[in-house]
Amino acid sequence: MRIWTTVMGQRLDDAADTRSMILCKHLLRRGHRVTMWTSAWDHIRKRWRDEWTASGGRPIVREDGLEIRFMKGVGYRRNTSPLRLVDHWRAADDFTRQAAALPPPDAIVASLPDHVTAAAAVRVGQRLGAATIIDVRDKWPDVIADFSARSVAGQFARRLMHFEHRRTRRALAEADAVVAMMTSMMDWAMAKSGRRPGPLEQVFYLTTAPRAFDAPAPALPIGHPVRAALEASAGKVVFAFTGTFNRTQHPELLLTALEALKRQGSPALARAAFLIGGDGQDAEGVRRRAAAFDNVHCVGWLKPDEMRALLAGADVGLLLMNYPTEAFNNKAFSYLAAGLPIISGARGDLFHLIAEHGVGVNVPGGDADALGEAIVRLTEDGPLRLGMRDAARRLFDARFDRERNYSAYADHIERVAAAKASRRAAA
Repeated sequence: MRIWTTVMGQRLDDAADTRSMILCKHLLRRGHRVTMWTSAWDHIRKRWRDEWTASGGRPIVREDGLEIRFMKGVGYRRNTSPLRLVDHWRAADDFTRQAAALPPPDAIVASLPDHVTAAAAVRVGQRLGAATIIDVRDKWPDVIADFSARSVAGQFARRLMHFEHRRTRRALAEADAVVAMMTSMMDWAMAKSGRRPGPLEQVFYLTTAPRAFDAPAPALPIGHPVRAALEASAGKVVFAFTGTFNRTQHPELLLTALEALKRQGSPALARAAFLIGGDGQDAEGVRRRAAAFDNVHCVGWLKPDEMRALLAGADVGLLLMNYPTEAFNNKAFSYLAAGLPIISGARGDLFHLIAEHGVGVNVPGGDADALGEAIVRLTEDGPLRLGMRDAARRLFDARFDRERNYSAYADHIERVAAAKASRRAAA
């Protein structure tokens, strides 16, 4: 069986723990021929992807047999720029052009976002007779429709949104199957498309992190920022944040909460330590504010082993959401895989899991005072914190085991492809 996965912005370095790469690995294990299509533009670094440049734009084949093909757009500098949409249009056209000259696949799995290449994948699949599966990971284009109406670019973008919403609705309605990484995303996709869920619509949680709470922590060299921060935090309750600093989640919310606790003279503040891993928007401002505290440590961008070492030494994971969002943040899986209770500002699936299973504390997104109260509570109440830790480990084993989840996902792709082949044969 030949399978194509299309995903915009999929990084290729330090990518073993991403949803697309884990799925490809499971399909390759089963003997399938797998091609990953990804953008030539590096979404994180905002430059042409190193691998695309080094290959001269030609496909590359990794040692594990995964073929990688690039879809070339125009590039963009800001995630909210209309040029990002133009990049996706051009990349989708490039994918369509290349696909016409290749042997047809049995199945195409297309991530949404982005919605443009997902729609192109459905059209290509229909033309080639391939089963098409849309994997819903975020609500596109809904989440990119809030350009400022006062700007010329914003007004242009709003007029375009009518066509982009229609593009998404049609793709979701015409795909052979829809899967999603959480229940709220599936509900959105069904409502968006008017599609009635059937046996081929299933939820496969992101579960990108392997079970780590009973594994030894990766050894880091003396002087490594993570090791130094953990050593400095010995004897304290360690709260950890890891991730990209952006509009949705940002450690400035934590610093605002800590500044309030400091003004109040909270004794809990001296009993806790805070490790901030990651980089992104206004990172210099984060480092500057953190320097006012001797128990707040900024350790920079983390590779997978470094993040596992940090979480192995932590007691609580932080999801610092600036506003209520239903997105099931992928770092939640990292925290649960490390057996950590979570303080979360999210809504949706994660909110209900935390409330139902007692694996952390829900706070309103963007509410620094509520965040501070939760920090004090988990610092002062050791039995509560340890009970949440044990509950997090039980929940991970029951619901978020990575191997079982992606094996089931691969099974599902095979079923959808077989059903499509049977319909073709009967026609």
